[in-house]
Amino acid sequence: MQDLHILLQEYELLHKKSDILKDAKQSIKVIKNKVEEEQIPLGSSKLGGLPDMPLDWEFPKYKNGYLSFLGQFDLNEVKPYDEEHILPSNGIIYIFYDVKEQPWGFEEDEGCFKVLYFDGDKKELRRKEYPEETEDYFSLPVFKVTFVNRLTLPENPEDIEFSDDDEENYSEMRQELIQPSDDQGNYEPAHYMLGYPFSIQNDVFDEFDLNPEEAVLLLQIDSDEEDMEWLWGDSGIIYFCIDKTSLVNKQFDKVQFTLQCF
Repeated sequence: MQDLHILLQEYELLHKKSDILKDAKQSIKVIKNKVEEEQIPLGSSKLGGLPDMPLDWEFPKYKNGYLSFLGQFDLNEVKPYDEEHILPSNGIIYIFYDVKEQPWGFEEDEGCFKVLYFDGDKKELRRKEYPEETEDYFSLPVFKVTFVNRLTLPENPEDIEFSDDDEENYSEMRQELIQPSDDQGNYEPAHYMLGYPFSIQNDVFDEFDLNPEEAVLLLQIDSDEEDMEWLWGDSGIIYFCIDKTSLVNKQFDKVQFTLQCF
């Protein structure tokens, strides 16, 4: 809340504070911490590296190769930050994607990503070696992750009347809230769960056949070329979304995916 108050002051929007807060949604920002993979306990949340899966699980395949492992999230670690209790309270979700070809998620790209879910004893987990390192498919740098709460805002709030100056200030403030930049203009990657998607083109939720009231941003992964060695198209973002009913039922095979870029 403190960060948003400062930004409202900086962008001269304090007179719209109550209206803006009504539209705000809590998200969970994913913070990267560089450590050796051996220091990350089996089943703990991380980006990149190797997945910790049951012995009989295999890397998912797409076309002629294996999908790359983007990360895993221990929902028990995430739970303290899920203030609205949207996510399951336990289990691990695993995210895979074709990082080489980077399909957009169109109908003809079926199978280009995979979200798996494990809800068993962590003693069953083993760190899976990458089955085949090639030019096209490879493991990514590993980062342990932690979480913090962040507010996110809709791109075009329908119930707030803005002057032209207010509208421009709101857009710039929203960008700074979600993708903070340093003095050199370098953006902090917007990796987060829940809240509003940070759409680059059209509204992300509009790309899916989802009721807006039921749509959940399961995960958003920003381009992160310097640390993670991934760049989605032209500095884009990839999004994994699901409806609330499927999420409650832990039907992660119902997750939908899209890529947007500039």
